Amino acid sequence: MKILVIDDEKPTLSMFKLFLTAYGYEVVIADNGEQGLTLFKEVKPEIVFTDIRMPGIDGLEVLRQIRRINTTAQVIIITGHGDMEKAVEALDLDASDFINKPVERQALNSALARAEKRALLPNTKFELHTVEKNDWIEIHVRGKLSVSGKIAFHTLPQFDDKKIRVIFCFDESFSIDREGITLLMESIQQINEKGIRISMKGLSYNYYRFFQMAGLDKMAHIEAELPREIPGAISGKMPGESTP
Repeated sequence: MKILVIDDEKPTLSMFKLFLTAYGYEVVIADNGEQGLTLFKEVKPEIVFTDIRMPGIDGLEVLRQIRRINTTAQVIIITGHGDMEKAVEALDLDASDFINKPVERQALNSALARAEKRALLPNTKFELHTVEKNDWIEIHVRGKLSVSGKIAFHTLPQFDDKKIRVIFCFDESFSIDREGITLLMESIQQINEKGIRISMKGLSYNYYRFFQMAGLDKMAHIEAELPREIPGAISGKMPGESTP
């Protein structure tokens, strides 16, 4: 599988080249957005990592132009720590995933594992369905949650006092944008007001971190899906990675 990495910081490019090559990927690198777009057209990689803040053509414009060329390539945005607004902008432009600098091994593994799975999935329309148990309800979410999901959320069953827990289950095709975040938070708030506990599961490690930044961890218990180890992974820490 081919991966393109675009970043104006040469140490970051070297780090990605080292680790991704060791993982068994074919890796090409570019130190600016213009070169990255040229290589994308030539190499046709399945996965792209691009820094969001670069001189000239930045990561958001790279993402925008890639989406005009190819709607199925997995574009993973590299953001600064806590750069919530830029991450949301990237989701609005249909980014596949995102990771923060300094890059953690767990975040990189999660992004790669999710990208590989999503690359094999057909374009999935948003779907939401419920499974009622004795004292809890599972809400299964797949596809992109956007404003178009409002009707589906409004048709959810009424939660009564017999239900003590609601579990949101997200599959690999799940993604979200600004409108979807608002819709999800409003729905969770309404359920919370009834005194019903809420859990979320199936989120990738990076979406788990994003939901934390959005404050959803204060409204629901969130379980992150731990990424598998990539075959051939190098032991030790990545450059700049903090010790847990």
